[in-house]
Amino acid sequence: MVLAGSFSSLALADVPASHLQAPKSSYDPIDQYAPQEIEGWTVRVNKRLLEEKHQKLGRRTLKLLEDQLFRIAQVVPPGPLAKLRRIPIWVELEEPHHPCMCYHVSAGWLSQHGMNPQKAGAVEIANAENFLSWSFQQPWMVLHELSHGYHDQVLGFDNPEIRACYDQAVASRSYESVLHWDGRKVRAYALTNEKEYFAETTEAFFGTNDFYPFVRSELKEHDPKMYQLLEKFWETGAGGPEGAP
Repeated sequence: MVLAGSFSSLALADVPASHLQAPKSSYDPIDQYAPQEIEGWTVRVNKRLLEEKHQKLGRRTLKLLEDQLFRIAQVVPPGPLAKLRRIPIWVELEEPHHPCMCYHVSAGWLSQHGMNPQKAGAVEIANAENFLSWSFQQPWMVLHELSHGYHDQVLGFDNPEIRACYDQAVASRSYESVLHWDGRKVRAYALTNEKEYFAETTEAFFGTNDFYPFVRSELKEHDPKMYQLLEKFWETGAGGPEGAP
């Protein structure tokens, strides 16, 4: 889903109406967050998740986040990994503007929508419960959102090579009817725009996506030009992904 100023990993059609709430008029101050370092990332955890009544949810959320970040560190080469680790992660109990996870682009957009502008350039787990439950379907969700940050901050959202590959993928119609994780044939989420195309193919390149192509070998066969571009941008070389030591 693309929201003005933010990018999220699920389409609006998949989001229950109960999760699409009106914007809040205020946000928690920075001292409401406990800073942690997890697998080399700066993580700001809303202290509500550390309170006794939410402690179990908080522990499970941070454990899953640690697991996903560990897996990212195992497969992304050292150079790009260092750049990914510069992208901070905010963890909320339940932030009403987003149903699960997102990457925030614009401080101005955040301010206009009653959200903390300090989250610009960061990934946010906006809803801890949904992060836990939706990760069954999207086990590399954190990489998806971090890859938006890499696209924005390292490659540039106006990168012409990614745009050209995306335009070719659209023209080929090869993503118009693909297998979804639940067995249905659907239009690939990668067709949303070139930003989601980069994030979705990155999931398949390094891990497992929830739309075909699901994994690296399928991506290489289905979309060889994008596969080669990902080798270049993620600095893996022709041999494919090599994890950091």
